[in-house]
Amino acid sequence: MSRRHLQAAVVLSAVMAFGSVRSSGQDRVIHAELTYGAPGNGPAPNFSPKGTQVALTDLAAGVPLPPGAVRPAKIGTMPIGPGRKSWMEVMATADADHPADLCRLYLDRNRNGRFDDDGPALVTTPTQNEKTKAWWSSFAKTEVSVPYGGAIVEPYLVSFWIVRETKDAPNVVRYSVASWRAGKAVVDGVDALVAVMDANNDAVFDRTDMWSVLAATEPDAAKRVLSLAEARPMNRLMFLEAGDKERVLEFRSVSPDGRSIDFALVDRPITKKADRAPDDELAPERGRPRATTPFEWRHGRDAYIAAEAEARSTGRQVFLDFETTWCGPCKQMDEWIWTDREVAGALNAGYIGVKLDGDVEKDLVKTFKITGYPAGVVVDSAGHEAHRFLGYQTSAEILALLKGSGPVWRTPGLTP
Repeated sequence: MSRRHLQAAVVLSAVMAFGSVRSSGQDRVIHAELTYGAPGNGPAPNFSPKGTQVALTDLAAGVPLPPGAVRPAKIGTMPIGPGRKSWMEVMATADADHPADLCRLYLDRNRNGRFDDDGPALVTTPTQNEKTKAWWSSFAKTEVSVPYGGAIVEPYLVSFWIVRETKDAPNVVRYSVASWRAGKAVVDGVDALVAVMDANNDAVFDRTDMWSVLAATEPDAAKRVLSLAEARPMNRLMFLEAGDKERVLEFRSVSPDGRSIDFALVDRPITKKADRAPDDELAPERGRPRATTPFEWRHGRDAYIAAEAEARSTGRQVFLDFETTWCGPCKQMDEWIWTDREVAGALNAGYIGVKLDGDVEKDLVKTFKITGYPAGVVVDSAGHEAHRFLGYQTSAEILALLKGSGPVWRTPGLTP
């Protein structure tokens, strides 16, 4: 999950229960009970999944609206929980003060197909983004309930937002999880903190999600166990460090409702340092010389048009760097890749650089079919695309691209 969408950090409010140990062959399996955690007065995860989109369609004309709501009114289905019975209908409407914006959000909390018996609507005042000029309707963290079958119902905290970029009301509401599951366990005599984070906003906990285990005696353990620095996908190992011994832990299973997790104490010939080393994308860059003659980036659409004309007359190529202000990997490339002496030298030798803000230059994003950030497109002097990349690139990868080795692709993960 390189590529972070950061959330503000505050508290582990859940009361954690101690786990028990049972054997499974040669491995010792630890069973830890987990409870709901939500922001309060202490640590919270410093990352969250990319927002899930809920498609909206127009509410039928004959359907009455709740008091205070006006059309446009749109409905959609929020796919949370184990199946359709747990999914939740949502309705977004405008109001008299904001007739163009979907600023009222109704949740069918009891899942009976109605919006008039679920309590008050979520209401917000739309705000305009000064840079993009889009209107945002953001709804504060909202707790909903998710049924998992039988008598099991668990809380789940989400944040909603709706963005209007044209005069027409949008057909999408987005949401992202803000809660987590946490507990305690004793592993080989070591008190440990355990956390599980939903990685895809579906409110079903499984091996596609994130987990973390940390010795309770570690410095700032309650905060770190919820951090992107410690959390990893379930297929990754955890390491419990206490005294002079490092214990290796392997995920086994997690209950779909997030109430418990099983993991094993295993004998694996690997250390945490060695296991985590490939995660440090900047490790190859830190020892490389920095540029003494930086590569000059121009900015914006007008700069791109001028660069195209200059490329035709000089034979140079245009290097387009699509980025956004919220893109963590874009900032990493600014700090480490474009300032690399060899990369800057190659760019200075034959390229005109233009940075384009994807949130502003949306027509160029569409023209060049940009699907994520960072992204780069090399346009030759004749105006034809020569190469492109998607996602964070190392200096070696950029140099390969500049030398004509072909396109470099990497699928972006979660971003801050």
